[in-house]
Amino acid sequence: MHRTAITALAIATAVATAPLTATPASAATKPNLRACYDGKCTITITKPVSFRVSSRYHLSRVRVAKVYSHIYNRDMVHVSGPGVSVTLGEGARGSLNSLSVRVLSITSRGAKVRFLG
Repeated sequence: MHRTAITALAIATAVATAPLTATPASAATKPNLRACYDGKCTITITKPVSFRVSSRYHLSRVRVAKVYSHIYNRDMVHVSGPGVSVTLGEGARGSLNSLSVRVLSITSRGAKVRFLG
Protein backbone atom coordinates (compact mmCIF):
# COMPACT_ATOMS: atom_id res chain seq x y z
CA MET A 1 0.00 0.00 0.00
CA HIS A 2 2.78 2.38 0.95
CA ARG A 3 4.57 1.83 -2.39
CA THR A 4 1.32 2.54 -4.34
CA ALA A 5 0.78 5.81 -2.49
CA ILE A 6 4.34 6.98 -3.26
CA THR A 7 3.96 6.07 -6.95
CA ALA A 8 0.64 7.92 -7.18
CA LEU A 9 2.16 10.96 -5.46
CA ALA A 10 5.14 10.94 -7.86
CA ILE A 11 2.85 10.77 -10.91
CA ALA A 12 0.62 13.54 -9.59
CA THR A 13 3.65 15.77 -8.94
CA ALA A 14 5.04 15.14 -12.42
CA VAL A 15 1.71 15.96 -14.06
CA ALA A 16 1.21 19.09 -11.95
CA THR A 17 4.68 20.48 -12.68
CA ALA A 18 4.82 19.59 -16.38
CA PRO A 19 4.78 22.66 -18.60
CA LEU A 20 1.55 23.13 -20.49
CA THR A 21 2.07 23.64 -24.20
CA ALA A 22 -0.97 23.88 -26.35
CA THR A 23 -1.25 24.92 -29.96
CA PRO A 24 -4.51 26.15 -31.38
CA ALA A 25 -6.21 23.63 -33.64
CA SER A 26 -6.12 26.05 -36.56
CA ALA A 27 -2.37 26.54 -36.24
CA ALA A 28 -1.67 22.82 -35.96
CA THR A 29 -3.74 21.88 -38.99
CA LYS A 30 -2.14 22.37 -42.39
CA PRO A 31 -4.30 22.41 -45.52
CA ASN A 32 -4.50 19.05 -47.29
CA LEU A 33 -3.18 20.18 -50.66
CA ARG A 34 -3.09 16.68 -52.13
CA ALA A 35 -6.87 16.61 -51.90
CA CYS A 36 -6.94 19.53 -54.35
CA TYR A 37 -5.34 17.57 -57.21
CA ASP A 38 -8.76 16.75 -58.71
CA GLY A 39 -9.76 20.43 -58.51
CA LYS A 40 -12.37 19.93 -55.78
CA CYS A 41 -11.41 20.94 -52.26
CA THR A 42 -11.75 23.60 -49.59
CA ILE A 43 -8.59 24.95 -47.97
CA THR A 44 -7.79 27.51 -45.31
CA ILE A 45 -4.52 29.31 -45.91
CA THR A 46 -2.45 31.38 -43.52
CA LYS A 47 0.46 31.81 -45.93
CA PRO A 48 0.89 31.39 -49.70
CA VAL A 49 0.57 27.79 -50.88
CA SER A 50 1.19 26.04 -54.17
CA PHE A 51 -0.06 22.65 -55.32
CA ARG A 52 -0.34 20.45 -58.39
CA VAL A 53 -3.64 19.95 -60.21
CA SER A 54 -4.86 17.53 -62.83
CA SER A 55 -3.78 18.19 -66.42
CA ARG A 56 -7.45 18.47 -67.47
CA TYR A 57 -7.34 22.09 -66.20
CA HIS A 58 -4.36 22.87 -68.48
CA LEU A 59 -2.38 24.01 -65.44
CA SER A 60 0.61 22.34 -63.86
CA ARG A 61 0.41 24.17 -60.51
CA VAL A 62 -1.90 26.56 -58.73
CA ARG A 63 -0.69 29.16 -56.24
CA VAL A 64 -3.04 30.74 -53.68
CA ALA A 65 -2.13 33.74 -51.53
CA LYS A 66 -3.86 36.41 -49.50
CA VAL A 67 -2.81 39.83 -50.80
CA TYR A 68 -3.62 43.44 -50.02
CA SER A 69 -5.14 45.40 -52.89
CA HIS A 70 -4.26 49.09 -52.82
CA ILE A 71 -6.86 49.70 -55.54
CA TYR A 72 -9.75 48.31 -53.47
CA ASN A 73 -8.11 49.09 -50.09
CA ARG A 74 -8.79 45.60 -48.69
CA ASP A 75 -7.44 42.07 -48.44
CA MET A 76 -8.12 39.77 -51.38
CA VAL A 77 -7.11 36.30 -52.57
CA HIS A 78 -4.79 35.93 -55.55
CA VAL A 79 -5.02 32.59 -57.36
CA SER A 80 -2.59 31.97 -60.20
CA GLY A 81 -1.22 29.37 -62.54
CA PRO A 82 1.20 29.46 -65.46
CA GLY A 83 0.03 32.33 -67.67
CA VAL A 84 -3.26 32.98 -65.87
CA SER A 85 -4.35 34.62 -62.61
CA VAL A 86 -7.35 36.07 -60.83
CA THR A 87 -7.70 38.23 -57.74
CA LEU A 88 -10.94 37.85 -55.80
CA GLY A 89 -12.60 39.46 -52.82
CA GLU A 90 -14.62 37.72 -50.13
CA GLY A 91 -17.64 35.89 -51.58
CA ALA A 92 -16.42 36.28 -55.17
CA ARG A 93 -16.14 33.54 -57.79
CA GLY A 94 -13.68 33.22 -60.62
CA SER A 95 -11.83 30.67 -62.70
CA LEU A 96 -8.42 29.69 -63.95
CA ASN A 97 -8.98 28.05 -67.31
CA SER A 98 -11.77 25.60 -66.35
CA LEU A 99 -10.91 25.44 -62.64
CA SER A 100 -13.61 27.28 -60.68
CA VAL A 101 -12.63 29.14 -57.49
CA ARG A 102 -14.73 30.73 -54.75
CA VAL A 103 -13.42 32.79 -51.84
CA LEU A 104 -15.51 31.84 -48.81
CA SER A 105 -13.93 34.18 -46.27
CA ILE A 106 -10.97 36.44 -45.65
CA THR A 107 -9.74 37.21 -42.14
CA SER A 108 -6.73 38.97 -40.68
CA ARG A 109 -5.04 35.56 -40.32
CA GLY A 110 -5.76 34.08 -43.76
CA ALA A 111 -8.47 32.99 -46.16
CA LYS A 112 -10.79 30.08 -46.86
CA VAL A 113 -10.99 29.11 -50.52
CA ARG A 114 -13.10 26.48 -52.29
CA PHE A 115 -12.11 24.91 -55.59
CA LEU A 116 -15.14 23.57 -57.44
CA GLY A 117 -13.45 21.75 -60.31
